[in-house]
Amino acid sequence: MIKNIWTIYKEDLKRVFTNYAAIIVILALCILPSLYAWFNIKASWDPYGQEATSQIKIGVINNDKGTELNGKAINIGDQVIDQLKENDLMGWQFVDEAEGERALEEGTFYATITIPDNFSKDITSLVTSDVKKGQMIYRVNEKINAIAPKLTSKGATGVQENINQTIVETVSGILFEAGKGLGLEIQETVLPQLSHVYDQLEELISKFGDMNSLVQTAHNGGIQLKDLIASIQTDLPLIETTITSAKTTITSLESFMDTSKSALSDFMPTLKNDLLLIQTIADELNTYVSQIEEAILSGSDKAPELIENLITKVESTQSLVRSFVKVLESFNKFPAGRFDDLISQLQGVNGELDKAKDFLQQLHDTTVNGGEPNLTVLNNIKTLLSSVSSTASSIYNRFDSAIVPSLNNVIDQAYSTATNVLQVLKEAETKLPDVASLLNTAYEGADKGIDAIEYINSKLPEAENKVREVTAKLGDINESQSLQEVLTLLQEAVTERQNFMSSPVDLVEETIFPMHNYGTAMTPFYSVLAQWVGMTLLISMLSVHAKGEYRPSEEYFGKFLLFATIALVQGLIIALGDLYLLNIYCVNPGLFIVGILFTSITFTFIVYSLVSVFGNVGKVVSIILLVLQVAGSGGTFPIQLTPKFFQIINPFLPFTYAISFARESIGGIVENVLAKDIIIMCIYSVGAVLISLFLKKPINKLLQGFAEKFEESGLGE
Repeated sequence: MIKNIWTIYKEDLKRVFTNYAAIIVILALCILPSLYAWFNIKASWDPYGQEATSQIKIGVINNDKGTELNGKAINIGDQVIDQLKENDLMGWQFVDEAEGERALEEGTFYATITIPDNFSKDITSLVTSDVKKGQMIYRVNEKINAIAPKLTSKGATGVQENINQTIVETVSGILFEAGKGLGLEIQETVLPQLSHVYDQLEELISKFGDMNSLVQTAHNGGIQLKDLIASIQTDLPLIETTITSAKTTITSLESFMDTSKSALSDFMPTLKNDLLLIQTIADELNTYVSQIEEAILSGSDKAPELIENLITKVESTQSLVRSFVKVLESFNKFPAGRFDDLISQLQGVNGELDKAKDFLQQLHDTTVNGGEPNLTVLNNIKTLLSSVSSTASSIYNRFDSAIVPSLNNVIDQAYSTATNVLQVLKEAETKLPDVASLLNTAYEGADKGIDAIEYINSKLPEAENKVREVTAKLGDINESQSLQEVLTLLQEAVTERQNFMSSPVDLVEETIFPMHNYGTAMTPFYSVLAQWVGMTLLISMLSVHAKGEYRPSEEYFGKFLLFATIALVQGLIIALGDLYLLNIYCVNPGLFIVGILFTSITFTFIVYSLVSVFGNVGKVVSIILLVLQVAGSGGTFPIQLTPKFFQIINPFLPFTYAISFARESIGGIVENVLAKDIIIMCIYSVGAVLISLFLKKPINKLLQGFAEKFEESGLGE
């Protein structure tokens, strides 16, 4: 077997090196995949760098008329323009509004940023009572390109951040300068005026005579209070009569509660029977659904009439449920009656009946219009009715144990409340003599209050002394060292604080496994993609069948050696070109070359085995796999940003692990990740070999007739 395999391989090499056309084709097959990878990597080397982004034109239109701030003319729009002229990150184009509009519509500009005429006025409103945010108008032409709008948005955001920083720095500067001025004003003006304040306090002391007059007014108020208490004492008999009437009313309420409790006991079985009736009707409706299903299946003309009858029965059941809910909601108004869960369950039953009614209406409309009824709707209706029956049964089973006690509790609680109110009224009646006594005491207290006011009048001199002490302390403040330190703080380091407010936090950025540029980051994807494309070219140009009589396993391994040899040459050219022609950044060049060669062998096993076993069908499958892997491998966009289908197939695609292997060698190795990539790629290779060995002969034989028929069409080779 080994000898025959080697013979096939040597014959293939002999055919290559003895035919100049074959040599040219093989050389082209070796080089073409690398060109595909190199051109794409170089094209995407640094698409977000200044050299590239500066070619994206963004129109800038400044209509700002400026404003005045603290008597100083200011135009923030002009400041923005000056900053952008020094910023070469984007291709800023400074134009008027008409030219910017035209260029944006024609596609000359990808976007425009317009600074409105009231921009400076709105920005500086921060230091006024009418604060308004400044606005910039960002317009983008999204139909020109998919990526450009993202870059222009980044540029517009950068302009916004620069303006925000400038505004914060400007406003904070104003505030700190104001603080500095305030400190100077306190030091130079306020402190010298403390002596003047001292004189005013002295004047206040002289006003204590007026305070004495005020105390006299309070004395007169005390006399009026005595008169008011006397009036209340006159009304006490009327209050006593009112309490007696309320006692009679509450006694009647207690009698009503006793009667209600008895009536509720008689009403309980009716409620319980209603629940049983709901369950029974739901079960009958379910049976009725089966009759409708039979009528539809048999093509009976009565099907619409049966559906209408069922809708009527469902509405009757809903009416019964709503009546039950109204009863519970009535009891729910009492503090002791909380039937929220039960009401929610019954409302859920009505909701399910609504759904069943909607399904029935849909079915009725379809049947009447002569359409093809969807019988799965009947299953949905049965499910809903079964749920209704189950819920009604559950409520019925716990009616006596849970619901009845709660209903009785409502009446008991109401009865208890009435008893408590009656008790309170009785206690109030017994305390009326005490109230009369308290009023007498208050009356006497008013006299004492008058005496207290006279006492206050005698204490006014002491208050005058306290004011004098405060005045003395004001003199001490003028000489306070702490005040001097605060004033010094307000006047110093204004610039440093202004800079802090404009940018209080510095972002310290750290990168693990750096890739240095976008081209290097895209190298794993384009290199692996080029290898699969190379294999696709090989199976399109070279035959997988050996000339001569050989066993399937000998033919498989004999032809595999030629494909593997060319694939290794393709991989070697790609790897060396990436490293030494494009000069990509790579932490471990040796591992990168080994990984590319390992990927070449793995892809050879997969693609060659598909074509060797399935023929032209295998070629189609390899192309389908190529399409799926381009989108589903996560080589460009993060796999989490792709549709759910690609996220599901991602772990099963060879690209996923080949790209990961290349990334590990370029950016830095994580051993468990690299080990996983190698193991899974080995599994793909071994799986391809095993499938080929066991299925090649029977599938080749099975597809032979299909292949011959296809050749008869004259469309194949």
